[in-house]
Amino acid sequence: MDSLYRIAVDDQARWAWRRDDGYALIAGDPIRDGWSDLHETGERAPLEGTELLPPCGRSKVLGLAYNYRSLTGGSDDQEPLFFFKSVTSLVSSGQPVRIPAFVERAWVEVELALVIGSRGFNIAEEEAHRFILGHTVGNDITAVNIHGRDHHLARSKGLDGFCPLGPCLLPGMPKSNLKIETHINGRVTQSGNTGDRILGDAATVALLSRYVTLEPGDVILTGTCAGAMESIVRAGDVVAVSIDGVGRLETRFV
Repeated sequence: MDSLYRIAVDDQARWAWRRDDGYALIAGDPIRDGWSDLHETGERAPLEGTELLPPCGRSKVLGLAYNYRSLTGGSDDQEPLFFFKSVTSLVSSGQPVRIPAFVERAWVEVELALVIGSRGFNIAEEEAHRFILGHTVGNDITAVNIHGRDHHLARSKGLDGFCPLGPCLLPGMPKSNLKIETHINGRVTQSGNTGDRILGDAATVALLSRYVTLEPGDVILTGTCAGAMESIVRAGDVVAVSIDGVGRLETRFV
């Protein structure tokens, strides 16, 4: 099945497939209804000028830290940390992100993101795939000067606009060992592979659901590779984070 886009039509969020002649609007909501009953309505929205929305629900965002071996010296011994980002941190591909004046230094992180499709708690790893609706691309932005002062990650990562997500939702499970990259003004600052993760998709869902009930529309950022410290952004920068076979997410900082 083709990737789905969530777009704004007449001030409402609608789901659509991208076609040559525009976005083909669909009946149904994959987060609410799953993938099986989706069908085109015959309506079209133009490719140019249509506002993209984050391909998820307005629900919680969870993220993993230190889930790539390139950040742990190759060790699998320590369980990755996890944190929350605010709902208002979510923005879509192409939407500008403002860096607040009190943020002296910020960096970006390319991440493979999961979108949850079913409610679950304490999910067994072998059952976890049934709870994943699809995948998209995330950019986990961090206010570094706040991160260094706090003893937690919520404030440094939860600022408004600090979680660009999209541009589309890929159904099912993508292939493993996907190339991930960050480009700032065309310069590569991160380059890695999802096969370097300590916890894959299923293990991530199992871990987080031990502590938190996962709900349809929730987003899980699965961690980033080395290079975030070199991925400092400033007003005027244009960032593209990409994952092979999943998508390319662009953000302009103001």
